[in-house]
Amino acid sequence: MNIRAVILVAVGLFLAFVLEHLPMPDILLWLQPAWVLLLVTLLVMHAPHTFGLWLAIPLGLMLDVEHNSLLGMHVLTLAVHIFVLQLLYRRMAMFNFLQQTAVVFLLVVLQQLLSYWAVALVSENMVPVSLWTPALTSALVWPWVYALTHMALARLHLS
Repeated sequence: MNIRAVILVAVGLFLAFVLEHLPMPDILLWLQPAWVLLLVTLLVMHAPHTFGLWLAIPLGLMLDVEHNSLLGMHVLTLAVHIFVLQLLYRRMAMFNFLQQTAVVFLLVVLQQLLSYWAVALVSENMVPVSLWTPALTSALVWPWVYALTHMALARLHLS
């Protein structure tokens, strides 16, 4: 990776974490896409041998601190997400946008279910959560994120 690619990844991660932490009204909080998960999906799809399971530990710990959740919960969910993506990245490269959107939807639902399961194991009083809306908004945002990222890669001659 050259220096421009490293800077692009760092800026992308910064923006994903800022968008993940963006303050929203309580009623819209469940509609917030999983920005970091979308960026991890893009990174693993673009360079699966460079961005592997090692990426789950620092990003997962940063997400745990940002969301004030159980330490290691996002590490587990990101590790499962990256593992499944590394199994599917060749197929996803051949998929059209609709099929990629469906896979992204299922991967975010899997991440939401794993997070819900981890919280349910530790706490006795469960707050009802909506598992589908972050996955749905992430799937709706996915084509735009994918297109903007590929335009940035083409403009910087990194593709």
